[in-house]
Amino acid sequence: MTKTLQTLAACGLLALFASSAGAQTAPSSTNGDTVKLEAFTVTGSNIPRLEQENVLPISTFTSADLENIGAPTIAEVLEALPYSQNININEGETGANGARGDVASVNLRNLGAGNTLVLLNGRRMSAHGVTPGTPPVSFVNLSSIPVSAIDQIEVLRDGASAIYGSDAIGGVINTRLKSTYTGFDLSTRVSFGDPSRKEISIDVGGGKIFNGGKTSLSLFFSYFDRDPLYALQRSYSGLADNRLIAPEPWASLSTLNRASSSSPYGRFTAVDDSGNAVGVSGVTPTSGSTRGRFYVDPVTGAIRSSTGPSANYDFQNEGQLIPQTTRYNLYSTLNHQISDQLSFFGELSYYTADSLMQSGTTPISSGTDGVVVSKTGYYNPVGTRFYGPGTANPTGTPRDVLIRNYRPVELGPRTFNTNNKSLRLVGGFKGTVFDNWNFETGALYMRGEAYLDSQNAMSQSKLEAALALPTADAMNPFGGPNVNSQATIDKFRITAWDEGIGTLSILDAKANGVLFELPGGDVATAFGVEFRSEKMQQRNDAYGLADDIIAQSEQIDIDASRDVYAGYAEILVPIVGKQNSKPGVYRMEFRLAGRYEDFGKESALKPGLGFSWAFTDWLMLRASYNEGFRAAAVTELYQPQRGRRNFLFDDARIPEEDASDTISKLVVTGGNPDLKPEESKAHNVGLVVDVKPVKGLSFAVDVYNIKQTNRIDNPDPQSELNLDARLWAQSKGSNSRVIREAQTPGDIAQNIPGKLISVQGTYQNLASREVGGVDAVLMYRVPTTSLGRFTLRGEASYTSKLESVDAEGNLSKLIRQTANPRTKGTGSLSWAKNNWSAATVVKYVSDYEDASNYDIAGQPWIIEAWTTVNVNVGYRFKTGPLKGTRLRVGANNVFDRDPPLVVSTADGFDASYADARGRIVWVQADYKF
Repeated sequence: MTKTLQTLAACGLLALFASSAGAQTAPSSTNGDTVKLEAFTVTGSNIPRLEQENVLPISTFTSADLENIGAPTIAEVLEALPYSQNININEGETGANGARGDVASVNLRNLGAGNTLVLLNGRRMSAHGVTPGTPPVSFVNLSSIPVSAIDQIEVLRDGASAIYGSDAIGGVINTRLKSTYTGFDLSTRVSFGDPSRKEISIDVGGGKIFNGGKTSLSLFFSYFDRDPLYALQRSYSGLADNRLIAPEPWASLSTLNRASSSSPYGRFTAVDDSGNAVGVSGVTPTSGSTRGRFYVDPVTGAIRSSTGPSANYDFQNEGQLIPQTTRYNLYSTLNHQISDQLSFFGELSYYTADSLMQSGTTPISSGTDGVVVSKTGYYNPVGTRFYGPGTANPTGTPRDVLIRNYRPVELGPRTFNTNNKSLRLVGGFKGTVFDNWNFETGALYMRGEAYLDSQNAMSQSKLEAALALPTADAMNPFGGPNVNSQATIDKFRITAWDEGIGTLSILDAKANGVLFELPGGDVATAFGVEFRSEKMQQRNDAYGLADDIIAQSEQIDIDASRDVYAGYAEILVPIVGKQNSKPGVYRMEFRLAGRYEDFGKESALKPGLGFSWAFTDWLMLRASYNEGFRAAAVTELYQPQRGRRNFLFDDARIPEEDASDTISKLVVTGGNPDLKPEESKAHNVGLVVDVKPVKGLSFAVDVYNIKQTNRIDNPDPQSELNLDARLWAQSKGSNSRVIREAQTPGDIAQNIPGKLISVQGTYQNLASREVGGVDAVLMYRVPTTSLGRFTLRGEASYTSKLESVDAEGNLSKLIRQTANPRTKGTGSLSWAKNNWSAATVVKYVSDYEDASNYDIAGQPWIIEAWTTVNVNVGYRFKTGPLKGTRLRVGANNVFDRDPPLVVSTADGFDASYADARGRIVWVQADYKF
């Protein structure tokens, strides 16, 4: 209770600081124009303005801009944002531990999806129920936002926001949905790809104002259905061996073969009762690095001695690039004017989506699973039936067999069914007091759920039981493909499931008004307080909890929560305004904001400063400074520890066989309640120009820099082992994060430490990252001519610096490395005349290096620049039987440009920046009445 009172007291002091002032005067109600302007707020500030004066570096995309892009999904909208980089949480994920299904994220400034604050109508959204990655990433699933109801998307680009949350280290994305809406709209769109991949969307919107104009109700409904896209349907992803599509000298490099060593023709090792490789005379090598190894010849089907071929199974013929998805969105708003000074507002959002995706049949690998065929197994060629099924072993010692690599194709491809859903409720009151003070108070509840089931998974315990059967109905991994009946496969086939639930509850209150008047204008302020409760719950089936699923890491149930108290204040001081402007100082103002947040163990007070100087009515300089503070997510703090197998080299154990990196080691990862917050400092300096000689032309250039420290990551297990080896060699010391058995007499004789138990890899504050660059925005609204009205818009972001420093002080320059291009931009040209309209949108991503692949001369593979063009044309019927109807025809990626080839991935492209949709031709009909 004492902590809570201290927090509320701090919030109150912030509010008192913001509201303490002398006389309060009402703002001027007119500026001499014949049209009265309504005050409005922009993202990054809660002080209403009569005009947006471009003090903050904000990019706004209206519903018309989204129409020009021609994107039916929020994921495609985000692809077009120049400031969103490396979108690695996307709908193409098929990994067992990823966020699969209908998911879309945003990653401003390449600082991670968890460092971008996502708002809907100015308020937070709950985290998605699944937290992918290590450490886990808490992100907002933007697919829950209905595209048809979007009024505009605002991107605040100057780092942390002292208004909405200091965790906005990369920036803020605020989506504003339509509120007071009248009439009725029906829109239907059908899209076709090449080959015949179909999308259908139906959007319905309606609204009515009634009760004498005091009440308005709006309702929007969207339906979206899409066919899957298979890897075989694209030339660059149809084969796992990229040597077949790469030019020389790359086509000669074996590293480009992404095929799997786990095939229907297995690779095995005979082992003794302790699990050590052991030679079997006449069947396997009896000495050397290949001792005990044998394989099934893929040509003859015979059992052969030694290691056997690798990278010989093409799993791409079973995979998908884009899942089959069906999505429903519902959004409703209610506004009621209680009196001239008080009104009620409410929002209801509901989203649900079902996705189906598949990938190659589950592989079995000794590095991750350690599946053993018991010596009693009917088909074990070195077991109790040494010379084949039914033949007794007359001479040799029966041996167990470790499956190094094998894939039971009779099982069929893995299929992933995912259901994502969310419910969001908002209600509150807003109004005016003391003539010139506005207030708003509200409550929010949002719940996001994700349920995933994986069919055609395998239980390791059931598989080993089937392998150990001494009868002919045992599982046979030694006979090549299709030798096992479905009855045998069904002995260990399972459907695994997991689910996650993220909930967010918020109570908030805020107010803004005029404190007093200066010669330059009104000194205005805004302040507010907020309480929020964040919860994350994740559940898994019994197989996952027992680490009993082949090719999947151990799963752990999570129950984590925390309460956060926050308060903020903002003040805007107009030093010079239009009424007291002077030559060279047309307008000058200063903005100060601060936000205090208390997370229980951690708290911080972070500032936000802004300054603008308009030299004339067409030229302005702006600058801002912000500090950020992202407390560790609840999953990063409280996720239970889990074990995973990695191929690591234990240098300290040479010459023992367990030192080899062909023997997997246990790495323990998980949450750390002692994590410190990630912090940041960001600044932005920009120039805004309204080109007077060319009416309608304006542009802005901003230079930004963000430095983030104490970044949360998991330690590199190989580095931890290397450090342990160095400490041992120096003074028989040890790394506390490397856990070993006690030394045996043999270890003491060889002067080596005990055998490795595990490497502790719980999350730590390890690194820092700095990103800097230049943003450019251009807008040209051409005056109406006899040819119609043209609008030209362009936005681009150039990254000049992207560097990371690890815990040991090693500097990595990441720019133009994998997933880090220098430049990303979007440009559009739209036209309208009478009933006709048209638009062209160009999207561009510059080239970058694939740092994981080099040719024989040491040159990296270059992932080429990618440019795509979307076009559409429309006609609106204003008379006749089709009055109120608008028809639009368009094509996205009209030139059918394949994504740049990335030879280090089996899919052949980088889904963080490019997509596999190809040319999409669409027809849309809108009807309004």
